[in-house]
Amino acid sequence: MEFASDDSKDRERASREATEWFVRLQNPLATDDTRRAYRDWLMADPAHREAIRDVSELWGALDRPAAQLASTGWHRSADEPAPRPRRWFATGSRFATAAVVVVALAGGLAVWRDPGLLDRAFADVATHPGERREVSLADGTLAVLDGDTALKSHMSGPRRDVTVLRGRVWLDVARDPARPFTVHAGGVDARVLGTAFEVNREAAAVTVERGEVAVSGVDSRLGPVKLTAWQRVALQDGTLGAPVTVDPEQMFAWRRGLIILDRAPLSQVVEELDKMAPGRVLIADPELKRLTLSGAFRTDEPGAVLEALRSALGLRTVSVPGFATLIYR
Repeated sequence: MEFASDDSKDRERASREATEWFVRLQNPLATDDTRRAYRDWLMADPAHREAIRDVSELWGALDRPAAQLASTGWHRSADEPAPRPRRWFATGSRFATAAVVVVALAGGLAVWRDPGLLDRAFADVATHPGERREVSLADGTLAVLDGDTALKSHMSGPRRDVTVLRGRVWLDVARDPARPFTVHAGGVDARVLGTAFEVNREAAAVTVERGEVAVSGVDSRLGPVKLTAWQRVALQDGTLGAPVTVDPEQMFAWRRGLIILDRAPLSQVVEELDKMAPGRVLIADPELKRLTLSGAFRTDEPGAVLEALRSALGLRTVSVPGFATLIYR
């Protein structure tokens, strides 16, 4: 991710290119021409050296699998050329094995930096991080998807079923008493006839804006819990809690492009950041997850959230655009 201001596009491009070079040079089949092209790129702009240092610093700080990919000793000064890969791959089966390894590493890296990649691939409708989308389902139900959200729907026959594969969605259900509408989201199911409500898969929570919703746990012993307007219930330690009253301005602010945090633990802040822009957000020390943050932020300005973490909580961050952001003290 990149969260700078005036020259953010240039730095984002440099960081993206640095990440690409970093991964490309891990390929044991990288040619001398590739290495020369890297050196030319490195010398073309002082910003490239800085970007390489950022990538190396972040890569070295990450736990597996990123650290494994950097195990060739590449995290050295950017002034030095990249190391020559060992020529232990030959032709035939070894060449094929090398190609498989490279493809597997590239695929694994793609999934690691974007955990929603596979869910979106199998969804009927989905959004990328940083994207919000409004769609009409086959039965006329309006669905508003937050960033990094994926849905599957089945509207034929006597039932209407929506499965939230990941993320957060607000639904304004088209009324049809003859066909119940059920949302499945991990450990919870929500059944309605016609109402407006939100389902958050990661939080295993349902929040009602209007109407009535019956929430059950996948475990048949849990629920149903009936919710009315401005009530929320969540699955906690395998049990559905009691309904709680919520602040509508805060709870549904994301639909207006805002995130309102009220003493939110850092773990929740990271969840919101993951929805705001591509790339993973990591916390170096699990103890930091207990810190809390309050404030109102635009969903298209994740940099403001990171700045608040730095100024209000004294934390530090290092970012590589589209790849990862590390939060540490």
